[in-house]
Amino acid sequence: MAEANKENAENPLDIDGCNFNSEMYLECLMKLATLKQVMDKEAEIVKQSQFLQSEMQTLVYENYNKFISATETVRKMRTDFQIMQEEMNKLSNNINKITTFSSQISESLKESGTNVNRLCSTRQLLDKLQFLFLLPSQLNKAIIENRYADAVHDYAHAQRVLQKYGNQPSFQSIQSECSEIIYGLKKTLRDRLLNSETSASELAESVGLLRQLQETDSSLKDIFLSCAESRLDQHLKSLNAMLEHTDILEWVEKCNNTLLADLGIVISCYHEMFQDQEANNLPEFAEKVMSQVFHLFEEVVKRPENIGTEILIRGLDKFFRKLQAMSEIISSDVVSQKALDVVIQCINHKAVMQYQLIQSQFKDSLMRVRQTLASKGTETVDLKDILNSLQVYLMQKIQASLLDLMAFLQNNLSFGLKPWCAKAVANSCWTVISETLINLSDMVKKMACLKTSNNIPFELLLILAKLCLELQENGVSTLHNHLIKLLEEAAPGLTIENKDKNSVMVNLSTAAQSALDSEVVFIGQTAAQMLRVSVLARDWLRAPEPRGPRAVCRRVVETLASADSAASQLFPTSVKPSSDSSRRTIWSRAPSSFSPINRIFSERIEVFSPAGADRGALSNGALKVALKALVECVRLRTFSRHGLQQLQVDVHFLQQRLSCMGNDERLLNALLEDALASAQLRCVDPQLMEPSIVDIICERG
Repeated sequence: MAEANKENAENPLDIDGCNFNSEMYLECLMKLATLKQVMDKEAEIVKQSQFLQSEMQTLVYENYNKFISATETVRKMRTDFQIMQEEMNKLSNNINKITTFSSQISESLKESGTNVNRLCSTRQLLDKLQFLFLLPSQLNKAIIENRYADAVHDYAHAQRVLQKYGNQPSFQSIQSECSEIIYGLKKTLRDRLLNSETSASELAESVGLLRQLQETDSSLKDIFLSCAESRLDQHLKSLNAMLEHTDILEWVEKCNNTLLADLGIVISCYHEMFQDQEANNLPEFAEKVMSQVFHLFEEVVKRPENIGTEILIRGLDKFFRKLQAMSEIISSDVVSQKALDVVIQCINHKAVMQYQLIQSQFKDSLMRVRQTLASKGTETVDLKDILNSLQVYLMQKIQASLLDLMAFLQNNLSFGLKPWCAKAVANSCWTVISETLINLSDMVKKMACLKTSNNIPFELLLILAKLCLELQENGVSTLHNHLIKLLEEAAPGLTIENKDKNSVMVNLSTAAQSALDSEVVFIGQTAAQMLRVSVLARDWLRAPEPRGPRAVCRRVVETLASADSAASQLFPTSVKPSSDSSRRTIWSRAPSSFSPINRIFSERIEVFSPAGADRGALSNGALKVALKALVECVRLRTFSRHGLQQLQVDVHFLQQRLSCMGNDERLLNALLEDALASAQLRCVDPQLMEPSIVDIICERG
């Protein structure tokens, strides 16, 4: 850029340059430009020259005006300086006259000044003598008026004179009288130290005065700390008595203004008075007092009236601010760490209260659900709606608890922006989530174990099992993501550790499996008990000719149908319906198919295998328990021909009714076939009826 400007300046054709050549420029313009361009260029140059002349004329006028103004200003300043010079001359003359008069006055008063100085010295000496002669009365007056500091100050002020001239007869009586007064003052100060009503500031004042009176530091330190401990013990007792009838705000206010304030005064005065001494026992003394304060605060936090988050946080904030100030005074790492632990313990305590409250409220909700199920039949109750209500209620309660704990991270709190506080809140929030869900799992497991003894509706077990499965699949992840979002909003930049979600999911899965197994066993055993009583209590050798299925078969079908209906509302159906070919009656086969050899090679049925989380698995599980009991009871009885035929009718009725419920028909046919085959083997005259006749009897029945 600089080189380009330099080239333009040296160019003879640059009209603005210093090396401009008019003849060369005109010659070049004539050669290269047309007539119109030459005329336009001429008009442009004329216009520019006129403008420059106008500007130059304006500048000349302005400079001329400025020059005239400057001339007038200089003329005016010259006049002002002349006036000022005259005044300065007058002032100089006056100063010379004053100096002369002052010298004359000093000469005339020189002798009088010497006399005045001598008189002042005499007056000072007389004041000192008067102070010494009045010292005993002044000390007594100050002691009577409890102005101990003034008394010690006066005595220390006169001590040097008394030590220097105390051997003279005129001062011996004063010194002895002052010594007796100071001895009494020392005794008064010691009694004051031993008085339990003495405040911390008075203790510090007494020790400081005794040190000024040449008392030994070793004894004073022990007396000072002993008296301070006695005084602080009274505060501790007073604070302990307040636990039962005050809230945390009032208690903290009292503690800060009395015990902690006095402790701060004691420690500050100790350092100030014994600063040259080693404070070996001071940290131990302070930590002992603070440990008792922390214990009382923990008891205050546990009081029921302090359960509210707002009042707890306000009290904790005031207490923590005071502890921070105390930790700087005490200079103890133990107290500093304990102050952090107090905040963390309050957060953990609040978390414990939260998930215990959620557990209690959820139990109340379950009790209402249980009453609803007991008062209404399964057909009139929407189990899916109950499940959704319980799940939404539980999730909302947990999320509300997490939001409540986020109040510990408010910006206006003394500990709200601390990383350790944010980490404690994160851990406590996860504790609320995990403990709530684990407690739910334990409660479901306990209900599953006590199903038969506590008369718990089987529908409730199905609802709880489905609830645990829903929480395992979606609830845990949803709550974990919600927690991370809340922490990012309340404490930006906080590094959150990954939480162990697997253990919570395993607990929920185990609880769901326990509830499902308990429901299956209960329904199966209920139906099995009906079949067992009906088989064992009947005389099958004297059974009449069958006229229809027995009533117990209808009750068994109703029991299994009720459970299947409840399961169908909550769990999907995974069993495919069998083909029509599989619905052939099992007794249409040849009797040889029921032989023991065929049973050996038949598929083994696990009766008490874990129940699956679908409708078919639940129905099949209860079916296996009930029909297996029927098979075993049949094997214990002996049948006549009519008894065998009655069992044939019952089996056919069960096959017709149970195959419509989504059961595995192969499993159903296998168990019913086993029951009929066992009865045929135990029959004295094994003759089965024709299938068409059995159909007619069942339809008529």
